[in-house]
This record gives sequence, structure tokens and C-alpha cells, in this order.
Amino acid sequence: MSVTRRIKKLWAKLAEPGALRVLYHGVALAPRLILHVASVAAIAGLFSACVPAARYEEAKSASEVEFAGRQRAQAQLAITQSKLDAAVAQLNQREQKLAETEQSVSESKLESSVAVKERDEATGLVDQLRGELARVGDNLRSYAEQKADLEKSLKAAQARKLELEQNEAQTVAIARLTRDLTSALGERVTSGELSLDVRDGHVLLSAAPELWYNDDGTLRASMTDALAAVSRVLTVHAQSALELSLPVADADKRGPALLSALTSRGVAASRLKFKSGPSSSAPITDSAPTQASAPPAVVELSFSAG
Repeated sequence: MSVTRRIKKLWAKLAEPGALRVLYHGVALAPRLILHVASVAAIAGLFSACVPAARYEEAKSASEVEFAGRQRAQAQLAITQSKLDAAVAQLNQREQKLAETEQSVSESKLESSVAVKERDEATGLVDQLRGELARVGDNLRSYAEQKADLEKSLKAAQARKLELEQNEAQTVAIARLTRDLTSALGERVTSGELSLDVRDGHVLLSAAPELWYNDDGTLRASMTDALAAVSRVLTVHAQSALELSLPVADADKRGPALLSALTSRGVAASRLKFKSGPSSSAPITDSAPTQASAPPAVVELSFSAG
């Protein structure tokens, strides 16, 4: 096969798909092509003396054509080699970018996995905190209910304490008032002529009407000392008041006379009160008959313990 045909065949292969592979083969065959051209030139030189001038010119022209084709093939080969180098460089860059992309994807997957894990942990923590918050809310409600109950108990205890203190103060006031009346009236109480009793927070001084009044309704002179004693006790116990009740028929006349006697001894009229009619607070004796009977008629002075 002549050099020209080989060059044409090589050129046709370069034009076909897969030219890079053909180019590689062309690079490998280049030394042989140069050797064949040199051989042809040597043979042409040997035959130059034997052939006519026309044949020599024809061979020379063919050799020049083949040499020009070889130069064009070498130039095309250099261009193809540069393209091949550029393609290899571009391929290397793409492989590097692909490797970087794969690394980035791997890092993204790792970050995504870490993020998912952290999200799951955060979700679990949120659920745990919600449970704790619900328990704390229940405890707070329970504590609030207990606090309300304790406050009610405290208020009840304070009210009971105040009531006991008031009762104690009233008891002390009643005891002092009873003591002072007993001391002031002396033998009249101890002899039973006058009776002292405590009922419904009041000290009751009671006696028969005839002990206080004459038949005409005037006060007996013998009760002057008793009136003076009552006045002294009311003066000492400035917060106390007195209520007089008379069961007799002419009580509207006799009652004011007794109260006026106390007023004349320094007791303010605003502390004195008169109530006419039978006394409902008079005690009933154990020897009373089984049939209903009216309680004994007494003059009753009711002292409030202030």
C-alpha cells in the first residue's frame, strides 16, 4: 500500500466517529510513515538514473504531494492532539467537580442525618417538657385547692378565736359585774333578800315587788342603800346598761320612779330602759305543780355586761 493511500485512509478514519482513538493509532504509526517515505525517496534516487526524465518529474511531483499531505496530516494530528489534551483536561475537571459534588452530597447527607437526629431529640425533649408542665399544672391546681381550703380553715379558726375572745371578754365582764354587785349589795344578796343570776349574757338582780315599793307605789326608804349600790356599780362599769321589768299592774307608774331614783344618783338616762309586763325570764321552781301556772312576780333589773 502506497503512502498516499495510507494517508487518505488515516484521514477518513479521523473523520469518522471515535476520531480520538484513531488519532492515537495515527500517532503510533507516524514513525513508520516517515520511514516509508524515506525508503520511497531512496528508491526513487536509485531509479533516477534508469528512468526517463518525465518519470522522474512525475515521481518527484508525487513525492512532493505526499510530503505536503504528510505535513497537513501532522498539522491535523497536532490540532487533534491539542483537542484531545483539552478534552482530557476538561474530563479531569469534571471528574474533580464530580468528586467535590459527591463529597458535598455526602456532607449534606451527614448534616441532614444529624439534623434529623437533633430534631427527633428536640421533639422528645419537648414532649417530656410538656409532660412535666402538665404535672406541674396539676400540682399547682392541687396546691391552689389546698391553699383555698387552708384559707377557709384559717378564717374559720380566726373567727372562732375572735368569738372565744369575745366570749371570754364577756365572761370576764359578767364575772366582774356579778362580783361588784355582790360586793356592793352585801348581806342583801347573801341573805337571799335579793337574788343574783346570769342568763343569756346578762346579770339579773331580782326581788319581790313589796321589797322595793310601798303599797302606794312609792319606793321604800329601806332600798336607798341598794339603789346607791346599783348606781356605784353602773358608774364603775361605764359600758353596762340596765333594763327594768315590773310585773305589777301599776308598773307604768312604779318603773319610772325607780329609774328616776337611779338617774338622780348619776346614772345617765340613756343607759336605763323600762319594760312593763310580767317577766319571762323569772325562773320556775322545781316544786311547781304539773298544771301550768304563772311564774312568781318579781322586780327584775337586767344588767348587760359591757
